[in-house]
Amino acid sequence: MRNATRKLKQFSIMLVDVVFLTISLVVTLWVRNLEFPTLDYVMTHFGYFWILMIFWIVAMYTMNMYSLEKPFDSLNMWIKMSFSGIICALVGFAIFYLFPSRMIAPKTVVLLYGAFSVIFLMIWRTVYSKLFEKIGISRKVIFLGTAPSITELLTAMESFSYLKFEPVAVYDELESNLGTVNNDRILKISTTDKLKEIISEKDVKLFVIPEGKDLPQDIRTLMFSLLADKASFFTLPDFYEIVTRKIPLGSINENWFLRNINLEEKNLYQIFKRFLDIILAFIALIITIVFWPFIALIIKIESHGPVFFKQIREGKGGKTFTIYKFRTMKETNNDYKPTAEKDDRITRFGNFMRKTRIDELPQLLNIINGTMSLIGPRPERPELAKKLEEKIPYYRQRLLVKPGITGWDQVSGEYHSPSYEDTYKKLQYDLYYIKNQSVFLDISIFFKTITTVFHKLGR
Repeated sequence: MRNATRKLKQFSIMLVDVVFLTISLVVTLWVRNLEFPTLDYVMTHFGYFWILMIFWIVAMYTMNMYSLEKPFDSLNMWIKMSFSGIICALVGFAIFYLFPSRMIAPKTVVLLYGAFSVIFLMIWRTVYSKLFEKIGISRKVIFLGTAPSITELLTAMESFSYLKFEPVAVYDELESNLGTVNNDRILKISTTDKLKEIISEKDVKLFVIPEGKDLPQDIRTLMFSLLADKASFFTLPDFYEIVTRKIPLGSINENWFLRNINLEEKNLYQIFKRFLDIILAFIALIITIVFWPFIALIIKIESHGPVFFKQIREGKGGKTFTIYKFRTMKETNNDYKPTAEKDDRITRFGNFMRKTRIDELPQLLNIINGTMSLIGPRPERPELAKKLEEKIPYYRQRLLVKPGITGWDQVSGEYHSPSYEDTYKKLQYDLYYIKNQSVFLDISIFFKTITTVFHKLGR
């Protein structure tokens, strides 16, 4: 039920997409030839179209069409699906151009396939949304104990989600603590009798308990009796992570790190990640290096100063290194303080480079020399990190892994400045990544980064 629940739902949706993409191929051949195709004829086309199906899935994933927080029947989804169809049609023409076949008439087939794919995918997703909205089973939740992160969690649970959690009540034996939960839509109870009544009346089977806090004896006895009724129990950090995909800093302690962070079991993953980092960095460098002189020329023409920006940053284990970027700011009267919104030090071309991430291309050199990874927490300046560490709990734990060009925080959809408030939020995402780092999460971040660049959400 933890993160596997979300991944299983997304994987199931993807499998159904593949089924309908295959059905679209059969219908396309049927319409094209005005007769139902034989199995051999379908398989001949499938030998080419399976590549196109992969592009369909990648395009939909890149456009965030596997997000469980957004409905599948919106106008925005139709637009994204249609755009995916156009992209895949162009890819299809390219495939048949590079690998021509006398058995296939590509132009008409590719266009029909794109049209039928869009129609069938949107029909099944719309039906799924409507059915799930009506018959989807909501899991009613009671929070046992209060914590600062509960209000934020309740707000997140109000968003559209196929996880279908319904908060019912918050219990705390101290009635004064209930005032810290700033949400009027949830019951606030402080007595065991009232808790029993709500559990029975609402048939609650899911309970969230605080981290590192003992419940009163009568509540523990009540919860123990509910095990026979198949009740489920989650700590607040675990439940918060399921819903928001970040870690609640205010609700964890050192024991949480000891239980959840095990770098030893990630050794094989780290070896594979390093190998992939080197391969991808070299490929990206070979592809982009031809453009570097032109980028350098524009930088020099637009403002006085060096082409490259170099700065000391803090890496894995607190070891410092020099990070490389294309310069995006004016050198004149620049005190090099952290970037602010609409910062007038940023040049026009620099603004474009930041939005498209072109300014970070020189960091490929950091990946090759091993000081950075393609994916990981963003590295911070040592002097700024020291100040942040004094005010933000567990800030230094982000140094357990190599910093990256992009990361889970960067694809969260929010811009986080180096301020204490934003860094607090950023660390919640960084700790989620450190706890859950895997090849699949890295792939997810990679494609979400493409989405972020495409929509120019970054800075």
